[in-house]
Amino acid sequence: MKSNPEILIHNALYHEAAPIISALNLKQYETRPFRVFRGAGILLVVSGVGMANTRNALHSVLKDNSFTRAINVGLAGCTNPKILIGTLIHAYVQISGRLSASATPLNAERDGSVPQLITLEAPRGDLERQAAYQPQSSPSVYSPAKDTEIVDMEAAAFVESVSASLKNHRIHVLKVISDHLDDSFPSSSRIQRLIASTLPRWKYLLDGQADKIDIVLEGSAARNLSENDQNAIIAAALRWRFSHQEIKQLIEMAIDLTMWRQTPIGDFLKQPAASRNEALKGVRAEYQKITKKEKSYRGFQGSSDRSGVSHRLTTSLHRPKLGFGRCPVASPRTRCCNLLTLDVVEGCGFDCSYCSIRYFYTEDVIGFDENLPRALKNLDINPSLHYHIGTGQSSDSLMWGNKAGILDALIDFAWHHPNVILELKTKSDNIAHLLSADVPSNLIITWSLNSSTIIDNEEHFTASLERRLDAAAQIADAGSLVGFHLHPMVHYDSWRQEYGALLASLVQKFRPEDILMLSLGTLTFTKSVIRNLRHRAVKSRILQMPLVQSGGKLSYPRKIKKDLFTFAYESLRAWRNRVFFYLCMEEASLFSDVFGYEYRDNNEFESAMIDSYKEKIRKKHDIRLRGFKASSP
Repeated sequence: MKSNPEILIHNALYHEAAPIISALNLKQYETRPFRVFRGAGILLVVSGVGMANTRNALHSVLKDNSFTRAINVGLAGCTNPKILIGTLIHAYVQISGRLSASATPLNAERDGSVPQLITLEAPRGDLERQAAYQPQSSPSVYSPAKDTEIVDMEAAAFVESVSASLKNHRIHVLKVISDHLDDSFPSSSRIQRLIASTLPRWKYLLDGQADKIDIVLEGSAARNLSENDQNAIIAAALRWRFSHQEIKQLIEMAIDLTMWRQTPIGDFLKQPAASRNEALKGVRAEYQKITKKEKSYRGFQGSSDRSGVSHRLTTSLHRPKLGFGRCPVASPRTRCCNLLTLDVVEGCGFDCSYCSIRYFYTEDVIGFDENLPRALKNLDINPSLHYHIGTGQSSDSLMWGNKAGILDALIDFAWHHPNVILELKTKSDNIAHLLSADVPSNLIITWSLNSSTIIDNEEHFTASLERRLDAAAQIADAGSLVGFHLHPMVHYDSWRQEYGALLASLVQKFRPEDILMLSLGTLTFTKSVIRNLRHRAVKSRILQMPLVQSGGKLSYPRKIKKDLFTFAYESLRAWRNRVFFYLCMEEASLFSDVFGYEYRDNNEFESAMIDSYKEKIRKKHDIRLRGFKASSP
């Protein structure tokens, strides 16, 4: 039975081990076949020189003991006279299993270049005539290393032996430069002084830093990072002893940079730094530069981890009660229209990078409420009150068409409750059923719009901007009111030109009397949505933005919001006082900044909206009625 986990320290020579034994107050536990010392959760084994002795000693201690990490400490020769005697080299094992080619010098004298570490089978001498080995992708396979600088006789066998039972970032090779491969090999006392002088610089490896790395790596989306990024973060975390939270932040920044196809975090971590705080501050500064810089989609293509709409599984829901209530994103911190929502379908087939719907429901399973017609008939609607109800909060309202009879049920519900303004919100052009049905005036179809750049890169599987506008025009031509949500507006290098063209197209294509409303909004995230987005292996620049607290969530700074919304409102000057404008999920004071007025509270906002909608619906109903009478025989 194996003992409780300990930290393993391996030395080839007793004189390498002596200062460690003394500093850590270890006691000799065994003498044969190898000298073993123990104390304070540490087991130290002295193997003797060479790979064979190393393998034998480690096999012996690994057989009867379990370890949380393993550290090889010893001397090494160096071919480069510029690397001074006494320099400590820390080589870690990469994700692939290869001993890091970027071994990190822990002294400040190096210029940032990195040496190569190899292991020799025979005593040191002419490198041209000896087999030089370095672990490759499989620890049992070796090949000659080039550009050799650091030479030892145990590291390869040490890594090979312990890698079967330990994760790579728990394996460390520490080499102290003792000579330049000449005849000046140090004496026993010199060996002890060299090792003792470096002990304060690597003693931190004996604490719980590796445990912190484990916790963060296993509980994050680090698996989506490249091997180089993972190695760079692990090396920096070990060297600078970053906290759990700091390692997590590095991983999040690395994931963002990968999603955005920007400079990898490893490049920032390679920058010289004199201290832990300076190293972290430098990475954060480079990351902030990228988030604050106006992003561009030129040369970029966003991606999805889904294969499209058609592969979604559909299932029937047996809900005892209709999903009906207040808008789930309503907040007392923002001005809200008090929208009521109906969960007709659970789950969306589209894949917009910024959307939270996909994280609320089982991925790739779409649920249809088989009791919808009956539930709608049983819904408690007071005929003396006016209601504004939307169906676009749990799925796209039109992408499924009349599947499971959902549109027929909604149309019938709107006919039976003329005091209900029923809004179907969509990014699709699936309007065939509506064009063939008798749609009441109080059933409104609204389209969520965006620039073609954002649709192409961030709104996967949705209808193009042109198809959405054509569908809206057909619905308006058929006599129904339509509306538009320019939401989310995204700030990027060509936003003015592209949104300007979109808004000009709206004015050209649609008459104000056919438009019920136009809402403006922008990117707003909860921390959970950001976390889920980072867990996906996708390409997206949606998070490449300055994020600040806004109404309890994370969004653009106020100035950017004001610029976006004011530009849109000014571009639609021809619709003023003829179309109801509002901001969605924004601070009340932004209404004044953009429109020149604001509502005292949500109830006043809701009342103004419903009054405007009722008047527009009444006029549309009267026009339809006159047309019906004119066509009657």
